[in-house]
Amino acid sequence: MALVPKLGVQLETEQLTQNLNFLSPLGFRFLLNRAPGVEYFCQSATLPTISMVELQQPSPFVVNPRPGDKITYEPFTLRFRVDENMTNYLEIFNWINALGKPENFQQYENILSDGSILLLSSNNNPKIRIAFQDMFPLSLSPLAFDVTQSDVEYLEADVMFRYRIFTVENI
Repeated sequence: MALVPKLGVQLETEQLTQNLNFLSPLGFRFLLNRAPGVEYFCQSATLPTISMVELQQPSPFVVNPRPGDKITYEPFTLRFRVDENMTNYLEIFNWINALGKPENFQQYENILSDGSILLLSSNNNPKIRIAFQDMFPLSLSPLAFDVTQSDVEYLEADVMFRYRIFTVENI
C-alpha cells in the first residue's frame, strides 16, 4: 500500500512502521529462575506501571513542570493455574516462607530471582523480552476449595512480585 504525501510533505520510509500486526495479549511466556513450575501454567501477566516524579520549576509567572529524577516501578502480578500436586504453588509459598520466617540459613540463600516475559510474534516466535531483575514475591492469593460448583473450575493463584528494575529489549 503506497502512502501519498500531502501538501508537499516528504515521508521517509524509516519513519513509517514496518510491522502492521498488533500485539496479542495471548502471545506470551513467563520464565522465573527460582520457580520454573510456574512457567507452563501461567494464565496472565500484567506489565507493571512505570512512573516518574514530576518536579516543579517556579518562575515569576507560572510553575513549569519538569521531569523528575526518580522512577517508580509498581509491583508485577501474575496469575497461574495450580497443578494437581501444587508444585508451582508450593514453589512460591516456600519462597515467601523462606523470606519471612527462615528456619535455617540455606532457605535464605536464594532470596532474589530474575524473571522475564517473552512476547511472541503473530507467528508465535519470541520477539520481545521484558526482563525483571532481583524479583521476590510479596503475596500469594488464597486457594478456595468448593464442592458446590457444578463444573470443575481449576484453581488459579495470583502472585505479586517486587523487583529492582525491568527492561524491554528486542530479541
